[in-house]
Amino acid sequence: MNRFETTDIVLAAYLKTKGYKLIEILKNGNKGTFVYGTVDEEIINAYDLGQASVEPKALNYEIKALTTAARR
Repeated sequence: MNRFETTDIVLAAYLKTKGYKLIEILKNGNKGTFVYGTVDEEIINAYDLGQASVEPKALNYEIKALTTAARR
């Protein structure tokens, strides 16, 4: 199974709002590495190029939820 890992919490929240399943959070102190299965390269490129678009409230909710989960 392919894996995509990121320490960028905003990218992780973006992926969740786009429907990608979070497999696990690898914790290191109060920070985390967010692990997903296969992620389309086009989604990552859109994020990196500032062309990503999601509903702001959903993104904010996911950022808060991931922050809490990483710190538990």
